[in-house]
Amino acid sequence: MGKLLLGVLEVGSITIDSDTTLTSIRNQVADSKIIEGKPNSFVYFLSPQKIYSDSFFIQLIFIDEKLIKVILRAYSETEEDGMTLAKRHRRWLIGLLGEQLGIKNQIDIDWGIVKPCLDMRSGQSEIHISYY
Repeated sequence: MGKLLLGVLEVGSITIDSDTTLTSIRNQVADSKIIEGKPNSFVYFLSPQKIYSDSFFIQLIFIDEKLIKVILRAYSETEEDGMTLAKRHRRWLIGLLGEQLGIKNQIDIDWGIVKPCLDMRSGQSEIHISYY
């Protein structure tokens, strides 16, 4: 429960936190696609990755090598609508952060912000983890 509260995501043998750099990800991840631009760079994992109790598609956003945001989208072998994914995201957050924090629409923590997002128009649901 406490790792996300500390700003840490464990993806297999990779630890992602506020100290993660683009170079460190390049050196550790074979199944990723990196789109680079200056000053922004994006890293996409090409397959879903297990993070604690669920599998997610992961996008990492860097500015000048520094990780500023992680975007998670729950993976499902069957097609699920945005509301179903949003509920899965919420259950995952409650499991990691506890009900008191997990039900909030924006969770402010000393290292950054965790924000579940649901776009009703597009039917997309994501979890945004932003680091200060």
